[in-house]
Amino acid sequence: MINPEFQGLEWESRVDMMEEDHLLMPPPPPELEIGVPAVGTELHIAWNQPPHRYRVNASVAGLVGERWRVRITSEPEPVTRRTFFRGGGGEAALLRHEEETAWEVATVEDISEAALRCHVDELQFVEGDPVCARVTLNAGTFDVTGTVLLTREADKDAGIDAEVVILYTLSESQAQQVRRYLLEWQLAERRRASAEED
Repeated sequence: MINPEFQGLEWESRVDMMEEDHLLMPPPPPELEIGVPAVGTELHIAWNQPPHRYRVNASVAGLVGERWRVRITSEPEPVTRRTFFRGGGGEAALLRHEEETAWEVATVEDISEAALRCHVDELQFVEGDPVCARVTLNAGTFDVTGTVLLTREADKDAGIDAEVVILYTLSESQAQQVRRYLLEWQLAERRRASAEED
């Protein structure tokens, strides 16, 4: 499984064939509305190879039928978790200390495959706390255990809520759920921006 990134959009794909520094992959999902790229157009390709994530630079070398023929133009480099695409916002979440049973209601600010940023009414966590999170994405939810990376106190006068950022490691099925959600979110944002321009 690979994650091409092109024109600011990232999606899930596969490698149909690999030959030296070239690969064949299916075209992007039609709902992304990405046109046929010109030869030489640059893109990035990332993939997970636990415990790391890697990325290469690439360029479009042409088409074979509908599939994209892509030339790899750099060596694979490990990328930090901060490079995971993140988005969303407004989804419901529940947080609690790992050893406790009471949940605190939170609102997602953004989410990625590696981290969750939430607004909370009352800051009950400190950096380094082991926490459990239950996140609702569309019709599905997932539970994950992670660690508080950072917190920010609320500033009620400025209208700023308290904030908690949690790092975690998702199972592959959870990561796919987040990727699907973020793809749908990207499409909705793209449609919204297009409607505002009309």
